Parts: sequence; C-alpha cells; structure tokens
Amino acid sequence: MEVEIVEWAEDNSIDYELLLTLPANPDGDTRQLTAMGLDVFSTSGNQAMQTLSLIEGDLPNQGSTPPEVLVDEGIQHFLGWEVGEVQAIRFGSQLVEFKIIGITEGEIARTVYFHRADLASEVDLEATSVFLSYPEEFNRTNELGDMSIGIIDKQQTIDAMESLMEQQQGFFIAIQFLGIVVAIVVLFNTLINNLAERDLELATLRVLGAPISRIGSMMLGEHFAIGLIGGVLGAIFSILGTQWMISSLVQWSFYFKVDADPLISSYLVGIVLFISVALTPVGMWRVHRMDLVEKVKEFSN
Repeated sequence: MEVEIVEWAEDNSIDYELLLTLPANPDGDTRQLTAMGLDVFSTSGNQAMQTLSLIEGDLPNQGSTPPEVLVDEGIQHFLGWEVGEVQAIRFGSQLVEFKIIGITEGEIARTVYFHRADLASEVDLEATSVFLSYPEEFNRTNELGDMSIGIIDKQQTIDAMESLMEQQQGFFIAIQFLGIVVAIVVLFNTLINNLAERDLELATLRVLGAPISRIGSMMLGEHFAIGLIGGVLGAIFSILGTQWMISSLVQWSFYFKVDADPLISSYLVGIVLFISVALTPVGMWRVHRMDLVEKVKEFSN
C-alpha cells in the first residue's frame, strides 16, 4: 500500500515522508504507548512534515547503538525516564532497547520517537503511513481513497490540538482570575478593617501635629505593601491550585499541562496593587472627617 502511494506521489510531483507507527509497552508495564519512526526530525520551519517541540536534550542521530530516541514529557512524568538513560519497550514479546536523547512536549498520547530506519531494522517493517504535502488547489486527492485504508488531514488535526490548548490556557487564566478575585475581596476587607481599627492612632498623630501629607504618605506606603504582597500571594496560590487540579485530572492516556503566563500573572498582581493603592483616598477622607476632640476624649478615657 505504501509503495503505491509513494509512486502516486512521485508521479504527481508531491513531497512525501514515510512514517512507521506501532503500538508498544514499556518493559515491565502493561500500559500502551506509540512508537513512531520519522524520516526527518525538526523543531521549526518546513524542514519536516512532523514538527516536534523539544524542551530538553537534543535531536537523535540515526544509526546509533542503541538507537537514540525522543520521549514525550508524559512518559517522563509517569515513568520517570530522563535524558541519557537506556530504557526498553516491547513490541509483543520483542524487546527493543534505546537511549533517550531528548524530551518533547505537546503530545496528548505517550510517544517514543525513533528514526524510521532504526525502528524498521528492529521490527522488520518499513512503513505504516505516508505523509503527503500538496497545494490547496490540488484536486486529485480522491485517488488516494482507492489505495488507502484511511486519510487524515494534518491541518485539521493541528487545528483541533490548538483549539484544545487554547481551552486549557483559558481554563488556567479563569482559575487565576478567580484566585485574584478572592485576593481582592480579602484585601478590601483587610484594608477597611485596618482603617477602622487605626482611627485612634491616626487621630493621635494629627493631635501631635503630624501633617496630613505625612499621614497620607504613610498610608500610601502601607497600602502599596499590602497590595503587592496580597497580589503576589494570590497569583502564587492560584497558579499552584490550578496545577494541582490539572495534575489530579491527567492520566497515562491523556496527559497535558498548562504553564503560567508571567505577563498575565503580572497583570493580575497589578490589578490587586492598583485597587489597594486606590483605597488610600478612602483613608485620607476618614482622616479629614475625624472629630479630633472626640478622639482625644476617647484616648483620655
């Protein structure tokens, strides 16, 4: 089948890459993963039809002994496999050892990436699929149906994955905002109570001749410190809470993670800080409205 598709691609001057995909199991583990053999490894641009996101290590070299591979971060998370280790997977009863040379991200399913030639030499199978790259106006793709078991549109797959990642990121941002809202409520209550409880102290400062501007500067500094600390703690707790929630949802067959966006976290901290500082005029208004005589009487009593 692959030979017919390759001949068809060559006859139509269409770029192609062979792909070898097989189910396997980690040695000593019953959970299933996918062993994928690629002709070309690339992390950017149009150098390959399958682009990988490498977060640790290097791209594998073909022909090494044992074969060099990449594993996805889900495997690293669940099995503890690290770069530089020699591990093994089983294709039925056949054991294949390899050296982990890098870690990738973005895969939902657990995947080990081989050079196709290395994997083919181990399993005696050349290819199971063919990547094809043809222009949008090409109208002869219906011919593939006669020589294929199935056809998967890569762009549709990419769009679906991007949509899923956007939903995950939106979920994370929503949880962050929820954490900041809680921080704002607590902060507002703390500042209002702080102002009410410090009436006597502020009145004493005024009676002793402290200028309003000095009292205002003191209150501004306090509000700034409280807002900054509250915002940072709110952002940290919301991030940790979200990551804990996600970690409780992921499993071997469906792994993902959402990283915190420093810019969004900074915005949220800034919002809390702004609200805290904006409450300073409320305190100044209370100071201006104080009945100093009454406060002095309270102080005397």
